[in-house]
Amino acid sequence: MLDGLFAWLLLPLGLVLGWALRARNAGVARPPAERGSVSAVQLGGLLHQLESDDPDQAIVALTQVGDLDPGAAELHLTLGKMFRKRGEVDRALRIHESLASRDGIAPELQAEARFELARDYHAAGVLDRAEELFQSLAEQGRYVTAALDAIRTIHEQAHDWRPAIEAARRLEAALGESQRAAIAQYYCELADEAQAAKQPDEAVKFAKRALDEEAGCVRARLQLGGLEMAAGRHAVAAKHYLKAFEQDPRFLADVIEPLQRCMAETKDREGYLQFLHDAREMSSSSLPFVAEARLLAEEGVDPLDRLAQGLEARPSRAVLAEFLEVLERQPDVIASGLDKPAASLRQALVRLMESSPRYQCSNCGFSPRQMFWQCPACKHWGTTAPADDVMRV
Repeated sequence: MLDGLFAWLLLPLGLVLGWALRARNAGVARPPAERGSVSAVQLGGLLHQLESDDPDQAIVALTQVGDLDPGAAELHLTLGKMFRKRGEVDRALRIHESLASRDGIAPELQAEARFELARDYHAAGVLDRAEELFQSLAEQGRYVTAALDAIRTIHEQAHDWRPAIEAARRLEAALGESQRAAIAQYYCELADEAQAAKQPDEAVKFAKRALDEEAGCVRARLQLGGLEMAAGRHAVAAKHYLKAFEQDPRFLADVIEPLQRCMAETKDREGYLQFLHDAREMSSSSLPFVAEARLLAEEGVDPLDRLAQGLEARPSRAVLAEFLEVLERQPDVIASGLDKPAASLRQALVRLMESSPRYQCSNCGFSPRQMFWQCPACKHWGTTAPADDVMRV
């Protein structure tokens, strides 16, 4: 039997085609062969095919109808979109291709059919054909913003970042709304590609272009910090890391460890301590307590009291795991035999932290283990940030 998707289409189908038949009979009669119109027999057959859950035959019947009034053309569009939503893109393509190629239908309906056909090709992964149709529509002033946005999405999917930048600029002009945040991300993608190709100077250039587009782009700051540190320019790298944290304190987890290394290279211990103090004030993270405890341990000072303060002020799995690691090395704990239970508990915590999501999208809540600057779930750029207590310093 027909499923619910098509059941609700039977009534409008009958109304639309029935209305067309009545209107034709009420007007000046012309021979059916001349008009190529749908007959009552065809209508009954089409309804029967839908009721019998034979959509392929229904598509054949639809596409063979010669005369289409606006209501019947809308029915084609509706059926095609429903097929696409069901994942039956081949059937959607047949309907929309048939409608888009027809002569004599209103230009608006033909443009809509071409737009839906482009969306079909996009859904089918035929990106070059989809882009060609979207481009043609935009040039004709039809569905301009939707077509340009689709073109940009196509280039994103193909990782063609330069054409994506061009499409975003065209979309910005058409919408009258800034697309600079997305364009900055595209430049960051180019920076990543340049770095992977062992072209650090090009990577720096692209990261700086990202900042030209969006001064608050944390990703570009992190990229520049890493690039400058790799080049041995630790003082410059430290400035980028500090700026990244100022722009978005959520990224403390990605900043705290490389910043410590940069400031160790420049022998700026006081600067690092000041940063940790500021970090406690500017964020709710527990990581500054962990970092301070490790500094104390490096200097030969027992960090247990500092970690205890961290547990009291900002309890988290990260602080607790560090506390247990220090605790199991205490002489009196070893003497009492409690070091092994403490180690077991710490190892369980570490496994829990390693299996927990490390990032979260603020737009849709998607929580991946690795960083995605474009959320895989909602496709928003720059909405994913670290989750504090599962990060390692």
